[in-house]
Amino acid sequence: MKYSVAFFDVDWTLYDHASQRFIPSGIEAVKKLERQGTKVFICSARNYQSIRSFGLYKLGIHWSGYISCAGGIAVVGNHYVKKDLVDPKIVRRLCNTASEMGRNLEIITPKSRFLISQPDRYTKEYYSVFKDGMPEVRPYKGQPSTGVLFFGPESDDQELKRRNPGLTYFRFAPYGMDIQINPHIKGEGIAAVLNYLGIPKEEAIGFGDDYQDMSMADACSAFVCMGNGKEEVKKVATLVAPRIEDNGLAAALKKLGCI
Repeated sequence: MKYSVAFFDVDWTLYDHASQRFIPSGIEAVKKLERQGTKVFICSARNYQSIRSFGLYKLGIHWSGYISCAGGIAVVGNHYVKKDLVDPKIVRRLCNTASEMGRNLEIITPKSRFLISQPDRYTKEYYSVFKDGMPEVRPYKGQPSTGVLFFGPESDDQELKRRNPGLTYFRFAPYGMDIQINPHIKGEGIAAVLNYLGIPKEEAIGFGDDYQDMSMADACSAFVCMGNGKEEVKKVATLVAPRIEDNGLAAALKKLGCI
């Protein structure tokens, strides 16, 4: 089946962290899909600066736009179709909490990001694993923010949540946690893109592997989970592809008749 638009998660869907590379067959499959007229979008938990520094725009793919911050931001071309911003008072409170706990934060803005203190071992581990360039360090002065990353061990979670109730916390690794005011949902970012383009969900397909990708199943008519994905995510998928290292993305696109 041919789809008008396709949304692709990045980590463990396009990029294999085990071999530390974008899988060539998957990238070529996305290029072929694009050449056939399908609009292709990045759909990642990464922020915009992380997407750029990670090399997504150096793959030879002409992305029609991106969904970043796990759905907090959605852009078509150069036009924002969704932008969730955080109350500066909440960000300041988080900054104070992190400083008192001796921890670091990454403040994420629609187009940039920065650290509030010098990187410690938890901060360095995050940027090492995700192959991100280390952001600059500067104080928070009320800049518009779409989210916050907290760097610290799981033993910090209870105290952080006690001091900052009513927020949404997603621990993505032993060294870091994503903090949101309202839950960022990739499916809502997809819905905003489809609404702007005037494309029904029946003409959309999504590809992912992790919990934050599950909402793609409701936002698109078809959702493909990579074979290396979480078992719960596989249960909501239209198709479970082979693993990423086994050329799963290209295989799924071919099996579905997309390319």
